[in-house]
Amino acid sequence: MMKVLRKTALIVVSTLTLTGMLAPVTEPLVTAQAKSSRVYIAPYQGKKYHFNKRCRDLRKARTLKKVSVKWAKQHGYKACKIER
Repeated sequence: MMKVLRKTALIVVSTLTLTGMLAPVTEPLVTAQAKSSRVYIAPYQGKKYHFNKRCRDLRKARTLKKVSVKWAKQHGYKACKIER
């Protein structure tokens, strides 16, 4: 009885693997955009966006604004070189 079950399981698994029905599960790649959907900008001091509110490039900024990455890119902001 056990031999029949093993053979059946082996046939099912090999069939699913060969037909592509049983694909390995992989984790999605993490990109810079995946870090955060919201970023910080200093609207009156340059065209860089920052993922971290305490980035050293933001030390002298008087005002900070929290915006989406999409908005920042559409308005000409580039990613901070320190946080890449």
